[in-house]
Amino acid sequence: MRKINKKVPEGEAIGFLKRGQVVYLALADGNTPYCVPMSYGYKDGALYMHCAHEGRKIDMINKNPLTAFTVVADSELIKKETSCGWTIHFESVMGEGRIEILNGDAEKRAGLDAIMEHYGRFENSYPDEILGRTCVLKLTINSYTGKKSPAPSKGV
Repeated sequence: MRKINKKVPEGEAIGFLKRGQVVYLALADGNTPYCVPMSYGYKDGALYMHCAHEGRKIDMINKNPLTAFTVVADSELIKKETSCGWTIHFESVMGEGRIEILNGDAEKRAGLDAIMEHYGRFENSYPDEILGRTCVLKLTINSYTGKKSPAPSKGV
């Protein structure tokens, strides 16, 4: 990170992951990049997401499971008198990892639980019919960095 004064300790970065609402998942097929926003859950060093079993995202994951991600936990636009004074205060975490498609029902349920718990629901059930139609992804985080510029005044 170029501006080391914006880097936050690992525990604070994990806090950003736990508070964020959307993960921006970056995938690549050769030299073709693709970035997609997704709902997610964070648990034990991994991000869990769900989607359909087919589509561009799944095709790209099957070709190249290496991925990058960004989560913005909070942001606030700061307006000033002059255009050059405008800025955004934010808290974010970005990282890299390897993504896999979960196959077993127990793994899929655990991943879906992580997603639901992230948004505040702890009593969950997933009918077999829906579970069978749902693709659950697990992104094992290999490295990450948290960044804050400075803390937004709202919601913190």
